[in-house]
Amino acid sequence: MSFKEIGRKLQLAREEKGMSQEQLARALGCSQSALSNYEKGKRRLYLSHLEKLSEILDKPLEYFMENNRPPVEKEHLLGGDHSGQFLHLINTIYQLSDEQIKEVLNYIEYIKWKEKRGGQ
Repeated sequence: MSFKEIGRKLQLAREEKGMSQEQLARALGCSQSALSNYEKGKRRLYLSHLEKLSEILDKPLEYFMENNRPPVEKEHLLGGDHSGQFLHLINTIYQLSDEQIKEVLNYIEYIKWKEKRGGQ
């Protein structure tokens, strides 16, 4: 799970609780700018922070850690001979971090570049 995903869940839980960033930051014992960076996924949340957040926001610790991205349904994909492989690829990509997705995209660009050069 990426920092961005945890940050999104943190923001949703804070908003559900009706708290401002300033209020939650005060309760957590950090600055509002630090909390903002947590929510944007720009700063790592340590387990001690997550435990305190789960208490403050009345969420189980697992809420912040579980991956809730739904798998891509086959009906949403184009048909074809490789539709099963394509579905597997998309579902696998959903489980990657943002950095890993960038690496996959870079590799795809490399494969396309290599093909244009005649497969050398």
